[in-house]
Amino acid sequence: MILATAAWAAGEVLMRRSPTADRVARWIWTAGIALAAAHVVLAFALIYAWNHEAAVAATMRQTIDRFGWGWRGAIYVNYVFLSMWFADVCWWWLAPASHASRPLRVETLRLVLFTFMFVNGAIVFASGTGRLVGIASLAAVLIASPAARHPAARIPV
Repeated sequence: MILATAAWAAGEVLMRRSPTADRVARWIWTAGIALAAAHVVLAFALIYAWNHEAAVAATMRQTIDRFGWGWRGAIYVNYVFLSMWFADVCWWWLAPASHASRPLRVETLRLVLFTFMFVNGAIVFASGTGRLVGIASLAAVLIASPAARHPAARIPV
């Protein structure tokens, strides 16, 4: 998930900066969801032996360890997030002008949701190198000016 986190941050930083940067961001964005999906598949294959209940229990246990309470639905939040990221990638490839001109409210909501998920996945629930990459990635995204993605500055590609 370290590489997926770095790809998310790079995509966020490059998104809508220039036509060239936007094309690079789209490829990085696509690689990010592919890496995140590979992470899930490998976790299910190698850790949970394709047992969804084991994954639900492990996710709940990790949440209890960090916050003192658990919720069986937490894993489904991850599924929704990955589905949204995949849908965003598809939108960007199939209708780049529409993707670039989406309302600022939609873009802001997406950025907030992605940031929330990466704070949790790459900082709160990570350790060691993964946490350091998560912190650096989040810092890069927060430092990059969201104003460059304002509708007036959008670049249809």
